Amino acid sequence: MKELSRRELLVRGTGLGMGLVGVMLSVPAVGFLLSPLFTKQKVSWVTVGPIDGVPVNQPTPLFADVPVGTGYATPPVKRVVYVVKKADGEVRALSNICTHMQCDVHWDQTLDNFICPCHGGLYDIDGKNVGGPPPQPLAQWVHRLRTDPQGRTILDIENKLDESI
Repeated sequence: MKELSRRELLVRGTGLGMGLVGVMLSVPAVGFLLSPLFTKQKVSWVTVGPIDGVPVNQPTPLFADVPVGTGYATPPVKRVVYVVKKADGEVRALSNICTHMQCDVHWDQTLDNFICPCHGGLYDIDGKNVGGPPPQPLAQWVHRLRTDPQGRTILDIENKLDESI
């Protein structure tokens, strides 16, 4: 076995030290990149409000402060919820986010469709894509209806979307 000179020992020791520093610096970075894969989103119900005044077959935008992310200190984000009441009593709570490029869609009374101003995507009253580049229907908020003590119908949404329209 060859004996190490003082110079070779210092070179190898410096290389080993730099390698250890590199590993120690990369562990937090790797943890930061991989943590979203293992962190569950905090799911909660949010009250949108009473929907008794929403006309039948007339999409009406309401607003909800929806929590995002997994932290408790994360402030909620104001989201548009398009409420669509059908003649048969069915209620839809549609997202206003286009499935093509995530632009905000709005209901156009003259076209009788939701329209995306970015690329001209069209969705019918049920959220199905009927024209333009959108590849999928509008997502629907997971929602429930309940009656409050005053007898009003209240819409609650969960902070997640159901994309199976």
